[in-house]
Amino acid sequence: MWATVRLKPARVGILLMTEVLVGAASAVLLAGEFLTPVEIAGGAMVLGASLLEIWNPRRPGTISNR
Repeated sequence: MWATVRLKPARVGILLMTEVLVGAASAVLLAGEFLTPVEIAGGAMVLGASLLEIWNPRRPGTISNR
């Protein structure tokens, strides 16, 4: 995992959590699986956390790799 040693730990955690989202989305699209409301809410929380990590108004220079 080349990128894990070069990114902040919070970003690595978010990146690894998005793997689950891609797996769930592909199961819905390719296998015809259904998501429960709890699973959809969990996916929304992961997406929300990733957006907060990328765009944080408390830090100067938002949307950057600093």
